[in-house]
Amino acid sequence: MFAAGCNLNGQPDVIVVTAAPAATEGPSPTPTLTPTPTIPPTPTIEPAVALRLADRYLVNGYYENAVAAYQTILAQGASAPQDIGAAAAFGLGRSALREGLFADAINALTTFIGQYPQDPRQAQAYFLRGDAHLGMSNWTQALADFKQYLALRPGLIDSYVHERIADAQLALGQAEPALAAYAQAAEEGRSLVPQLALREKVARIYRTAGQPDAALAQYEAILAAARNAPYRAQIEYEAAQTLLESGDQVAGLARLETIFNTYPDSPQAYQAMRMLTENGVELDDYARGRVSYFYGDYEGAIDAFNAYTTDHILAEVPAALYLLLGRAYREIGSTSAAVTAFQTVIDQYPTDPAFGEALLEQGRTKFLANDIDGAIAHYLNIADNYGYVPQAAEALWRAGYLYGTNDRPTESRQVFERLADTYPDTDQAHSGLFLAASAAYKLNDPVGAERLYAKLAVTTTGDNQAAAYLWVGRLALQRGDQPTAEQAFRLAAGAAPDSYFAARAQDILQGRQAFTPPPAYRFEFDEAAQLAEAETWLREKLAITQEGSLWQLSPPLQADARLIRGNELWAVGAHNEAEIEFRDVIDAHQNNALTSFQLAVFLRGIGAYQPSILAAANIIRSVGVGTLEAPLFIARLRYPVYYLDVVLDAAQRRAIDPLLLFSLIRHESLFDTYATAAAGEKGLTQVIPSTAEYIAQQLQWPNYQHSDLFRPYAGVEFGAFYLQEQLRRFDENVHAALAGYNAGPGRAASWLQLSGSDPDSFMTAITIDSTRQYIERIYSFYTIYRALYGAT
Repeated sequence: MFAAGCNLNGQPDVIVVTAAPAATEGPSPTPTLTPTPTIPPTPTIEPAVALRLADRYLVNGYYENAVAAYQTILAQGASAPQDIGAAAAFGLGRSALREGLFADAINALTTFIGQYPQDPRQAQAYFLRGDAHLGMSNWTQALADFKQYLALRPGLIDSYVHERIADAQLALGQAEPALAAYAQAAEEGRSLVPQLALREKVARIYRTAGQPDAALAQYEAILAAARNAPYRAQIEYEAAQTLLESGDQVAGLARLETIFNTYPDSPQAYQAMRMLTENGVELDDYARGRVSYFYGDYEGAIDAFNAYTTDHILAEVPAALYLLLGRAYREIGSTSAAVTAFQTVIDQYPTDPAFGEALLEQGRTKFLANDIDGAIAHYLNIADNYGYVPQAAEALWRAGYLYGTNDRPTESRQVFERLADTYPDTDQAHSGLFLAASAAYKLNDPVGAERLYAKLAVTTTGDNQAAAYLWVGRLALQRGDQPTAEQAFRLAAGAAPDSYFAARAQDILQGRQAFTPPPAYRFEFDEAAQLAEAETWLREKLAITQEGSLWQLSPPLQADARLIRGNELWAVGAHNEAEIEFRDVIDAHQNNALTSFQLAVFLRGIGAYQPSILAAANIIRSVGVGTLEAPLFIARLRYPVYYLDVVLDAAQRRAIDPLLLFSLIRHESLFDTYATAAAGEKGLTQVIPSTAEYIAQQLQWPNYQHSDLFRPYAGVEFGAFYLQEQLRRFDENVHAALAGYNAGPGRAASWLQLSGSDPDSFMTAITIDSTRQYIERIYSFYTIYRALYGAT
């Protein structure tokens, strides 16, 4: 059955293929432009339909609408079937809690608990009501609810529940019970990272309570499990501080000395050194110098290193000391002293591994002193006279780079070709050939550029090889050699199937402009048939003999404590904690395609979209195929169209290709509506705070708060607005629009001015690597989305 929509705003038709009702999105509300849409279902709607509509409101972030829809069902009283009434009451509590309407959540969950005592969600309702009570600072009521949850569902997420109990007890001033609950939480099961974070929290509380031994026990438990050196240094320092606070100076100083000796490149080592010195502890001058250097105290490092060399004969001084001494002198601007220190390594330690590093450091010192010619000559001298050292390839690369960045392209190209001939298997050789080929192209030497790209194509693999073949094809086209061009483009597509370069090669092969939308879209499929196809493929690829369906969780997965905890945490709205548990399971089975398949299907089913995508990616990677070489069911698990109704609505209103918007969302957040990045970016489209404030003003968004972007429909709306603005600014040039979205419109405009409208030239003009990679990834994502959801 086919249903075709009209072609609005120049966009392709949307074709819906209906074959498997279970695969449909279900009834979808039409989102409005404000964060408080007011289109609740009316009492005349069938309760089952109203429930699906309310659930869809909840998923898409229309929490106020969800509350109103659930209330409408409950208002029907006995006329609504009991299971639907129970689902509405439970959904009302979840929606109100998510919106921060704690009193409404408490009322709804109380109704649910009282009216549906046999419902299997009883325990989860107590947990959710406990969280609502925490939100209202009703500590006593929260305690009772969490304890009731533990009584009903023990052994699932006890660690997380005991932590909440302890938080409430601490707020009530019940210090001893709180400490006992925290200790119990720390001993119960949870994934490693949150377990360590909890132990830190418990240790701080013990210190505040004046119980240093208990705090130290927590720190020791952390150190028994932690392997990350910087983190271990931090915990060792906290343990040392605990000992000093308790008056045990001997043990505290001993622990500081351990930090000083074991973690010299950590900030805690420098703090430990200062405290040890203040307490009269004598320290080795070489060790003092290293700790000071790594901390950035270069004058202190110089003093310590010089003190060491004064007190020791040359044979007792390690070459690494002079290497660090030279770098420290350079940092404070003492160029001649730096060169002397490096020369000492060269003269006195010709067989030490630091020898080659010292040679490079002398060249870098000349460069930083703005002696470009001297630096180039020095780097070439390394290659000429010390070609046996591992740093010789790096020296040639630096010489070629400095020639190229100082308007000497001919010499740059010669050096890079020498580098490729002498050290063909090094990363420096591959990078040098790229730079030389790019420079030749910019200098209007297409023949030379094509030769260099061809040379690179046969000496590298993966993305680099695909990029080289792409350029060989483009240059062959320019000189009219169609057969060579087509062969090169096919080789590019095969070298790295999911890459930008493969996608670009395919577009050129097919005579298709970048980001060309398909004639129509198809978003619903016969999922049962495609699932069967995927399972047949897995059986063949993995030689599976298991009978029956493959997608259901295996008994070991069903018994996996991490998956059990994650599933329960997800059910009670603790999504961040749940995702950590899920990721632990996913990572543990990343090389097992069948287990990853089961996880991807299961996680999709409960709405854990980001973990599901990660598991789906592991299926494809472990089998060793490109995404479009995998069955459609698996490919769509990796490249899904979640929040379909919201995205289609925003895309249609703003005349944006929905597949472009899906590609952007996938790159920005992997469909995690709660995603947050370091600069404050939030939501599905990762809008930064300053840009979000601007967009909110343009949209006249009432009472905007940055947390609004955690709502799926708001994240999509803000991202779609800003993307549309960039597309209009750059005359629908998608490359430039994406650059503007990522790096700002000013930079994008300057790159466009340098390159003109050609997308490949634009990519070479971009001066920020992360922005170039951003466009490359979205381009490759778009190519896959077009293949999966485009219809002819």
